[in-house]
Amino acid sequence: MNTLSTPWRALAAAVPALVLALSSVSHVEAKEGWGTNFEAAKTQAAKDKKDILMDFTGSDWCGWCIKLDQEVFSKDGFKQEAPKHFVLLELDFPQNKELPKEQTEQNEKLQETYHIAGFPTVILADAEGRPYGKTGYMAGGPEAFNEELNRLRKVRESRDAGFKKAGDAQGLDKAKALKEALGTLEPEVAGEYYQKEMDQIMALDPSDTLGLKAKKEYGERRKALDDKLTEYAQNMQAKEFGQAVDDFIAKEKVTGVDLQDLLFTKLTTLGPADLDKANDLMNEVIKIDPKSELGERAATVKEKIGVMRKQIEESRKTDADKADADKDDKDKGKAEEKAAPDKNEDK
Repeated sequence: MNTLSTPWRALAAAVPALVLALSSVSHVEAKEGWGTNFEAAKTQAAKDKKDILMDFTGSDWCGWCIKLDQEVFSKDGFKQEAPKHFVLLELDFPQNKELPKEQTEQNEKLQETYHIAGFPTVILADAEGRPYGKTGYMAGGPEAFNEELNRLRKVRESRDAGFKKAGDAQGLDKAKALKEALGTLEPEVAGEYYQKEMDQIMALDPSDTLGLKAKKEYGERRKALDDKLTEYAQNMQAKEFGQAVDDFIAKEKVTGVDLQDLLFTKLTTLGPADLDKANDLMNEVIKIDPKSELGERAATVKEKIGVMRKQIEESRKTDADKADADKDDKDKGKAEEKAAPDKNEDK
């Protein structure tokens, strides 16, 4: 991922005027209970046997960051529970506040290290700073957020158990244990932060028995396709977009969740006039695996398509009724005009 650029910041939700008015101080300090120094956070986490919760935020301009602060971080439910398991670290990227130079440089470096492309992004890491989870704003207040933190902490425990197993193994068995450990992580997290382990697996498995090398190479070809699709989308080349996806599916013989994902990308080029095509596309996704995340999402899209169809039909009916009413008024006007006495006859 690329680091966040100024144009992305400009797209953030509008910040209430009062917040902006209060943000014109020369320096800003972290939230109560939060640190700002990464190395100090790692030292503290190791000492207290805790993990690190990093909040990458735009405290004075990012609407969702402000909501996360107001609905979660400022609440007693979070402030009383989270510090039991985490050292809290705020990594701020303000626009109307000034941070010390060293802090700004540290935050920008960590933004690049952890591939932060949007705010708010919350990274959960062990005391060494190795990430095992990523989240952001979610509705439900501190209760829902704490529940997600607990789920991700269990992921770290499973990861560590896998790494311990790998440490006691050799050769292909070690590769299998490492793959099992990475399998406990979200694919995005494993792909972004565990390249060293992936390289180690491939070195231990030169014949690619576990299929990791093939998966990595597929990912690289898929990225090349995504770059091409982005170009087609920007140039409004819907036909070329769809053809490129179809060609990739045929050439790669894509199946399963990867096929569902590719079919979903074709929705990008479909509009209100293509509801039948969109519905057929979602049927294809559901047929592959109705219980997968994408299968369930496709079912939701189908429901929305049904609502849109109904709205379009009602709109057409309303337009037709209005046209009929206008015609009746016009015919009535002509009849009244014809029935009116001729003024010339009166003379």
